Amino acid sequence: MLGLLVAISAVACYTGAVSITNVTVPDRSAAAGWVYLRYSPDPTWVNRIEFRCEYTISPASANPPTITWLKGPFTDRQVIYKWSSSGEVYVHPEFAGRVSVPSRTRPTLVLTDAKFDDWGRYWCRVTNEDQSDEFGTDEESLLFYYKSTVFMTKNATLTLVCAVYDYDVPARGGQYSFVEVDKTPVRVETGGTARLHCEGWGGPLASIVWFKGPSCTQDGNCNVYEMVINKTAVPQPHPILGPGTVNVSPKYAGRASLDFNDGGYYNYYYPDLTITDIRPTDVGRYWCTDDAPLWYQNDLRSRDSQFVVVLLDDEAPTPSCDGKADGMYQDPGDCSRYYTCSGGWLYGPVSCLTGLFFNEALQVCDWPDNVACA
Repeated sequence: MLGLLVAISAVACYTGAVSITNVTVPDRSAAAGWVYLRYSPDPTWVNRIEFRCEYTISPASANPPTITWLKGPFTDRQVIYKWSSSGEVYVHPEFAGRVSVPSRTRPTLVLTDAKFDDWGRYWCRVTNEDQSDEFGTDEESLLFYYKSTVFMTKNATLTLVCAVYDYDVPARGGQYSFVEVDKTPVRVETGGTARLHCEGWGGPLASIVWFKGPSCTQDGNCNVYEMVINKTAVPQPHPILGPGTVNVSPKYAGRASLDFNDGGYYNYYYPDLTITDIRPTDVGRYWCTDDAPLWYQNDLRSRDSQFVVVLLDDEAPTPSCDGKADGMYQDPGDCSRYYTCSGGWLYGPVSCLTGLFFNEALQVCDWPDNVACA
């Protein structure tokens, strides 16, 4: 008999229904997906722009959420503003004195004294600290372009006395990353199939990745994502190169696949994700992200993403500490997991090592032959 003693882990704590955070950036749309500020020599011009953000938390949390604004491409961003649940405020030195969030309930980011280098993708992230897992954190983004108008005075002997040059952001080609996901939660029974719908720019030659997450570390970093499936970009439109290489995470091997369907017009497509044989560990947020093909010279600072939540639709019993003494108990819905009761609080569930079940009598993860599993 093999017994593996597993330490108690306070990965997640649930005392009721799962609370889901949902963020919306109103100025985001397939028609635009960006906002811009154009410099003007008019003395009445105000160098100020707002990035609007709204959110819902259902069921509502008793404590205020943490509001974070980030800048950069998906999974590779820097925090420029953070208003923690406890009230502490952090501002990145590059934005000191230039950014603010007047309201926590409608956390619009106000940027003043905008500069050319401020262009890029801005993310509004809302974290429900009472739901410290991927259900409690959501974010959405939009692009910001800064246009500067420069007046060039020519020699008086020339026919053209004055010319106006409108400088755009650094070269990004004719395309930018934009995806739109059907955010309606997908409910699937254990063993069933989940099909997650995504629409995006770039066509089948683009780089496409589906992630799961985010998970948050104890230091408050909520930028950890698990790659589910990835298709590499094709460097140029060439029939010999094919559609790119598809890589699947070992956790989803044989279960995850991409289904490409061309959209109604050029360069628009649907990189849907299909996951078969759904398991309890598959529950969570799935993010669709893409980049336009490399031959479009798309700047990586524009990488976009949106999510959809996958939930189990089973009526299996859920872990509970009601009337139970302190200790570790087998998850009634999954014999390979266990949870901990301590002082009436429920911690977990936590998974055993692959191939093992939790032996409640011995309080260890054990061989399946030694464990009673309904």
